Amino acid sequence: MLEVVIDGVIFQFQSRGGVSRIFGEILPRMCEQDDSLRIKLLLREGRAPQQCLPVHQFITHRTVPHINSYLRPSRLWGKQALLVTQLVERLWVGNGAGKIWHSTYYTMPSKWRGAQVVTVVDMIYELYPNLFNEPYDDDFRKQKRRAISQAAAVICISETTRRDVQQFYGLDDDKLFVVPLAHSESFRPGADDTSSAQRPFLLYVGKRIHYKNFELLLDAYSQWHANNEVDLILVTDSDWTPEERQRLTALNLTSRVQLLTHIDDERLRSLYSQALAFVYPSLYEGFGIPLLEAMACGCPVVASDIPSTREVAGDCAFYFDPSSAEDLRVVLDQVLANGSDSARRAAGIARANTFSWNETARGTLEVYRSVLG
Repeated sequence: MLEVVIDGVIFQFQSRGGVSRIFGEILPRMCEQDDSLRIKLLLREGRAPQQCLPVHQFITHRTVPHINSYLRPSRLWGKQALLVTQLVERLWVGNGAGKIWHSTYYTMPSKWRGAQVVTVVDMIYELYPNLFNEPYDDDFRKQKRRAISQAAAVICISETTRRDVQQFYGLDDDKLFVVPLAHSESFRPGADDTSSAQRPFLLYVGKRIHYKNFELLLDAYSQWHANNEVDLILVTDSDWTPEERQRLTALNLTSRVQLLTHIDDERLRSLYSQALAFVYPSLYEGFGIPLLEAMACGCPVVASDIPSTREVAGDCAFYFDPSSAEDLRVVLDQVLANGSDSARRAAGIARANTFSWNETARGTLEVYRSVLG
């Protein structure tokens, strides 16, 4: 019997995102691939899941009590509260002997006697400490370092992430495993739903924080000669800030830049299918699932020339220097002229299909077996 305890904390704090998608996709698949696998998915009392949990007959959901809410009045418990909390956790989780602990976000059990596995999706907090400089960000970096240092195996979602982990933590090669990600099967070539878009458009998918480099895309688009004929559509997680609205007004782009939130996969698939190109201007990524989604739909890809995008998109993308708005404008002209090339689209679809969540699940199972010897 292969027994794995998954701390499902990410499902309680993330309504949508890459980390929760990884575990949501691979946990049921691993159970299908190995009928000796038994997964206990832990949830913490007091916070409802923000999305659907992975379901399989070999996956058991278990809620761990938030014991502090029962230790009243708290002043009487003092330092004993931590000891009681750890004791209750061990009662619910077990001591781990012969089992594997795999957290969705760098948590660690107390006095665990089994193996621990960690999945690292990126090193953004370490590479951009100026963007994550609050006291709780320092706490997170320390917690992440402890979890990675104590793990028997570290799963990296790309070779880029593996190199970054090794650079920051100096781990032995035999402790690091590269297990690439994939895209949902709902992203596929399909007929364009032209009713939802009357003009050609470029598509951007993701947040708008610094390392995503949206500012450079907006700068390039604002000075691009074809922006009168081609709109820019953003699929993102938040509305415009007042400062962003002011900038759009100053650039005279309010009628040409559209923002969409709360988009489901089927609508996103339709947007990929219609787009003149998908633009991925990031300065850094651990992997880049949207690249696969776009290519799987036959959408031309314009990507920053960084290691992870090369690793995912290969020769199928139009690449540009992510520090140069002028270079991006040149590449956008190339897409305008040659983006509809059927051979490039076919190559993108074929490359996207070489990535599979079944393979991600298989690779994760191999890591589990390796740490148990």
